[in-house]
Amino acid sequence: MTNSTHHVQKSSCCTSHTLWTWLLAILLAIYLYWHWQHGHGLAHAAQCCTAASSSAPAAESTTFNFTASSAHGYNATGDASNVAWAANSDGLSTWFKGGADWVITGDANKVTLTGNVDSEDIKKTKGAEAQAFFGTNVTVDNQLTVKVPEVVSNTVETPTAKLYFDTGETTLPADASQTLAATISFLKANQSSKAVISGYSDPRGNLAKNEELSKSRAKAVREMLEDAGIDEDRIEMRKPEIVESGGDLTEARRVEVSVE
Repeated sequence: MTNSTHHVQKSSCCTSHTLWTWLLAILLAIYLYWHWQHGHGLAHAAQCCTAASSSAPAAESTTFNFTASSAHGYNATGDASNVAWAANSDGLSTWFKGGADWVITGDANKVTLTGNVDSEDIKKTKGAEAQAFFGTNVTVDNQLTVKVPEVVSNTVETPTAKLYFDTGETTLPADASQTLAATISFLKANQSSKAVISGYSDPRGNLAKNEELSKSRAKAVREMLEDAGIDEDRIEMRKPEIVESGGDLTEARRVEVSVE
């Protein structure tokens, strides 16, 4: 009798335990289903964590960088507390004098110089000035570009002047200054050049007298060149030439000045 009673109690206990287990399982399932329906599942939790992580402010970079130019001034980012020259950045304005397109960029350890300069000497000078400003602990990369000089043509046309004299006259023509202006300018600009004066004579009349006449005319032109500042040793007098009969007598009474 006792065993039967004990068996009935044990059976009742197990049935009750199983009922509660199922009841809890059902409640848990309902809870999880409700969360899933309202977007509160595991995926949502992961998204929330990701969103929270991404919304956190990014840490500012402490790496020091700068750029400087005459057009835009000096601009720097990062921590400059350990950059010795940064406190004197206004001094860079002196370096930029003479270079509208010069730019300096870099960081605490290395700077680069860019822009155009007229000569290699200027490039070296600006590089030395930059090194002195930034200090020996900073590497200066001098990328300044030397402009290519324009090639001057060696085929410059040399001027030739012709002065026409009246018959039997040695007085310079009224337009002599204007006629010789280009020749004088060329000789002054080209010190290695010389003027060559050739006197022509009229074939009519006495030959010897005409030769003397053409020589006197050539001397008058030479004196005008000397008065204009052309040294005597840069003026060559050549033997007068005679125009043969039938030639243009106006051309015969001329002095021609060429440049060699």
